[in-house]
Amino acid sequence: MIWRRNLWWQLLLLAGSCLLLVGIFRVWFSNDQAPVASRFRKGPAVPKVTPLRDQQSLKAFAVVASQDLFSQERQGPTTKTAKPQATLEGRTLLGIIIIGQERAALISIKAARGRGRSEVDVVRLGEEWEGFKVVEISNESVVFEGKDGKKRLNFPE
Repeated sequence: MIWRRNLWWQLLLLAGSCLLLVGIFRVWFSNDQAPVASRFRKGPAVPKVTPLRDQQSLKAFAVVASQDLFSQERQGPTTKTAKPQATLEGRTLLGIIIIGQERAALISIKAARGRGRSEVDVVRLGEEWEGFKVVEISNESVVFEGKDGKKRLNFPE
């Protein structure tokens, strides 16, 4: 009697499992068709933009056509080089990094009025930096060589 009562539940569970299995097979082995668009939802509104070529004539691009981008005579933009400073005034030694034979120093440059924060430059041994050559980086200071001789930048006290 108990077995017959459980039989109905087992048959119901078996039928549900079969329906679930059929649904999974239909999804996996369908014809890979795109999903049907919903009748109730609209997609996002796409703004209408007029193409650029309709607004400007081809004469506006004559400069691009006449100057070959890949020409050997073409030069990049010219940059103004900063006038090298002969003093270390306004410079602060923030830190020194020594890893094996590599040595570098972090130097802070005070910002001019209205420019905001100060800048931090990383200088390495042997580099040219603002008119000076980095000659020595020790645990306590950095030695620069310029046209006025050697100058030492120490940690602030």
